[in-house]
Amino acid sequence: MTRHFAYKALGPTGKLLAGGMEAASRADVLNHLEKLGYTPVSVEEAAPKAPPRGWREMLTPEPKSEDITGFTIDLAMLLKGGVVLDEALAILTQMESRRWLKRLIAELHVELSGGKSLSQVLALHPKLFPPLYIKMIEVAETSGRLEEALADIARERQRVENLRKKFFSAISYPLFLAVAATGVLCFVLLYVIPQFEGAITGFRDKLDPSALRVFELSRIFRENVDLFGAGAIGLLVLFIIIGRLGRGGSFWVSLLARLPLSGTVMTYDLTLTFCRTLAVLAKNGVDISTALRLIKGVIRIPSAAAELDHVISDVRQGRRLSEALAKRILLPGHVVQMLRVGEEAGKLADSAERIGGFYEAKLETALGRITAIIGPAMMIGVSLMVAWLIVSVMTALISINDLLV
Repeated sequence: MTRHFAYKALGPTGKLLAGGMEAASRADVLNHLEKLGYTPVSVEEAAPKAPPRGWREMLTPEPKSEDITGFTIDLAMLLKGGVVLDEALAILTQMESRRWLKRLIAELHVELSGGKSLSQVLALHPKLFPPLYIKMIEVAETSGRLEEALADIARERQRVENLRKKFFSAISYPLFLAVAATGVLCFVLLYVIPQFEGAITGFRDKLDPSALRVFELSRIFRENVDLFGAGAIGLLVLFIIIGRLGRGGSFWVSLLARLPLSGTVMTYDLTLTFCRTLAVLAKNGVDISTALRLIKGVIRIPSAAAELDHVISDVRQGRRLSEALAKRILLPGHVVQMLRVGEEAGKLADSAERIGGFYEAKLETALGRITAIIGPAMMIGVSLMVAWLIVSVMTALISINDLLV
């Protein structure tokens, strides 16, 4: 039975380090620290407790995806340079300046020194290292090509992160216009329209109803501004909670997949994700059945994941991948044909990688096209909204002037 021990030790550079370790006895902790090249200062049994975090660490409680990618790149470079895995983790621990990431690498180092494999150590942190990452490391450890697998993982993660940045960059401008338009509307209804209400006092019954509509809208908004504000805050909190839970995204993804413009983008993204992931896994020796299960974990469209379940079932029954894909509405027909050619030639990974590169370019073009459409559309919408407000107010004032004349 393992127990939790708190230790203090001097590192190779003479720096005092403190941390915790799971071990069967105090002697095991001392042995592990000595193997790491540390000089033990004190080892005491303690209840498991997370080290105190500063306010900066509270804002970033766990390493981000980019941090894990950077760690993967650094580890691959050290292994490629001839440094053994245990020493590479020790070097990264000493080099890292961010405490929360330094703590993670140190924990990996300690667990690895305890006799576990790298894949087993990474599996202890499922939020940071997904099953796809762990499986590739596990296969690479068996085949003896760990550094190549780490490099492949890093490249794929960088590609995904860059694509995510491009996507958010593409939608940020339309979102800004939407927020700006909402702000302009609220300002006009709250402060501008009321300035003209005095002029129409006593003439409401004689004015055209369409001219009074904007004044009525302003009155309703001012009388219920607290309710509207609370509703907006509530929706924002709801979206944040849904995002944190990670379950509500499937609804929005399913909705986007059915819309004309976004549906095309989602199809490109699905094809790109499937082919790129398949290429990386096949290149690193992962069998097709396992690769498909891992691909299912990174696919975001629920209907596509359900179709992939049938593909996995067909492959397990002995069908070839291309045959199983041809029976399902998952990938475009020409993609399946290209995968069949690669499969028959024994170059499935190369074929999938070429398809992924082609669809990555198509996806970037589609995102640019959507931005080019949504941006001007939002501008036109804002202009029409402001024009409607101005015309309504001016119509009411002109009507009053006609009545007075």
